[in-house]
Amino acid sequence: LTSRLGLRDQHSDAEQDFALGFNSTSDDLVSVQNGLNALRQVGGGIGEWNWMNTYFNAEYAYKSKLFLAFNAGVDGSSRFGKAGSNGVVINGNRFAVLPSASLAWLMSSENFMADSKIDLLKLRLSWSMTGNDDIGNYSTRQAYMSQNLLGMQGLVRNGIPNPALQWETSAKYNVGVDLATWNERLTFTADLFHSRTNNMLVYENITGAAGFNTILTNNGNMQNTGVEASVGVRLINKKNLQWDISGNIATVRNKVNHVPGGNFLTEYAGATLLTQGSRPAGVFYGYITNGVFSTAEEARIANLKIKNADGSYRAFGAGDIHFSDVNGDNIIDEKDRRVLGSPMPEYYGGFSSKLTYHRFQLEALFTYAGGNKIFNYLRYRLESASSIDNQLSSVVNRWRAEGQVTNMPKATYGDPMGNSRFSDRWIEDGSYLRLRHASLSYAMPVKEGFIRNATVYITGTNLLTFTKYMGYDPEFSASPSLYGQGIDTGLDPIFRSATLGVKLGF
Repeated sequence: LTSRLGLRDQHSDAEQDFALGFNSTSDDLVSVQNGLNALRQVGGGIGEWNWMNTYFNAEYAYKSKLFLAFNAGVDGSSRFGKAGSNGVVINGNRFAVLPSASLAWLMSSENFMADSKIDLLKLRLSWSMTGNDDIGNYSTRQAYMSQNLLGMQGLVRNGIPNPALQWETSAKYNVGVDLATWNERLTFTADLFHSRTNNMLVYENITGAAGFNTILTNNGNMQNTGVEASVGVRLINKKNLQWDISGNIATVRNKVNHVPGGNFLTEYAGATLLTQGSRPAGVFYGYITNGVFSTAEEARIANLKIKNADGSYRAFGAGDIHFSDVNGDNIIDEKDRRVLGSPMPEYYGGFSSKLTYHRFQLEALFTYAGGNKIFNYLRYRLESASSIDNQLSSVVNRWRAEGQVTNMPKATYGDPMGNSRFSDRWIEDGSYLRLRHASLSYAMPVKEGFIRNATVYITGTNLLTFTKYMGYDPEFSASPSLYGQGIDTGLDPIFRSATLGVKLGF
């Protein structure tokens, strides 16, 4: 029996100040006060945050067969108000109680399995609760920001405080099994998990009369369910020849159970993302296309149009994109948008091989993902044919004459018909198989002395990628945020590299 009790405390204090001046009378006068008063900007930020955690842990093992563990954390954060309803109140401050417990049974150590061919059989069960306070330092308090109005510098409110904000909590259940047989040459692990996030932090839309568009609340609910499995086997186990292969696969199903208003839209890098009950969070939401109108007659029969800002209508013509009129009103507008796919893969994992022959060793690792969609932002910008920006060579095949059959619409400055709007034109399959790592090494024979061992090796990373995605790399996203996943904004792709080296042991 082992037990631990501890206390952790963290304090963060940061300050930023800036002043900007523009349009001084001379380039020789570059100080802030020489700029125009109406354009001067003075501001900054103060960020102070306190966090405290008291934790308790207890672990018990019975005859190396039954293993019990219990953990409890009591977390306090200055980011939350005192009007919340969860947790406990200590000295006027509200703390979240975040426990976890696990149970494991090493069944293979029981007497009734003494004659079994199974070398290892372990059953696992766990439950845990975690919290999230990543909401900024002053969402529960009234804070102010600087603003310039006609040359006068002042302070304005920068949001609506919500003193009832509380910890976003996630409860996770996990059931697992570990198995080994064939003298532990064959191993298998599987886990089934389900997590549910309550009091999910969301930006809830409010009436414009409040002076702000959103307020941060705990009115969301989401869940994740998935399976992870891995297997490893030593196919050949001879003195001078061994071959090990292994692989793993995982799948996660995300579902939003509730958000304020039933759904909300998020705009990111030209993409529209829908978060809605009974769907995964942040799915791509846009228009469906059916090619390009080849002739004016084809466009007339379709009888599709858009509504201009002044209330008038403008019809699609030859060379325009044929958008699907989902609601059947002959007007292409926001009501015709539909879910175009999710950036989350349906499955992902990897597999590896390790072959050892005398002093040679060959290793390879492959990774893969499937079922996910990618928004190709680069094509969205470089095939729009609506500005003076450079375009991809594929735009050469754009529609130019009556009767021409192509999938590239005509070039129109300003894109008045919205041919380049967010649609399935820019959504691509993100599935891939990648040779992540490959290595060949040779352990040189040496007489033990000052140099005990020496290995020569050549290693390559990201050598091959098999994918239908037309961009540079199907595996990166625009940001760590949920709403940046599956969006290719042209960040530096993963590069291919090779290394030749010698490793010495003394």
